[in-house]
Amino acid sequence: MNTAYDAFCAIIQDTRNSDVVYDYLDNIVKPPYDYSDLLRWQWAQSVSALDKLIHDLIRIGMVQTYQGLRTPTAKYRSFTIDMDCLAQMNQMPLLAVTIFEAQIVHKLTFQSYQEPIKISDGLSLIWDETNKWKRISVSMGLDENYLKIKLKNISIRRNQIVHEGDYSSNLLQRQTIDENDVAKVLNFILDLGEAIYNLVCLKPAL
Repeated sequence: MNTAYDAFCAIIQDTRNSDVVYDYLDNIVKPPYDYSDLLRWQWAQSVSALDKLIHDLIRIGMVQTYQGLRTPTAKYRSFTIDMDCLAQMNQMPLLAVTIFEAQIVHKLTFQSYQEPIKISDGLSLIWDETNKWKRISVSMGLDENYLKIKLKNISIRRNQIVHEGDYSSNLLQRQTIDENDVAKVLNFILDLGEAIYNLVCLKPAL
């Protein structure tokens, strides 16, 4: 799981690096066109980084469970695989882990882990904690409701950026976006990803 977390941190850092371009345009060039999409990209990219982290943690955790390295959760036990996948695993036992991992990726490809409920549900495949957000909020030193609302609002704005061009309902005025607000979002997502990683990664194995 360390590689998944390292990749997450790298994506966040790469996203931050675009600040150099924004600051150059904002403080030196000052072009006559709107370049605030650089900030919108950072906002959307931070949520994508969290989404990828959760996907990776689930995939790795499920493989570890299959290998007997983690305690199976109730949701893991109800995870279904295709009969073709099962047949391949039986026919090629040396490749069973790889085949199972590919099935996980296939089954979860269209899942989006950006909002509290979806993240909690996904993590249930590898983490049997009944109140995950309580544990996460305590780890971050934040109120649980505040944490979940903040993440949900960040996700909503991300969807407005990605799916609606960040335009208001009248389609004539884009919502404003501030460099400081984007920096806070990046910090929040980084802290959240770290908290989830620590709680899931340190889950006692069998």
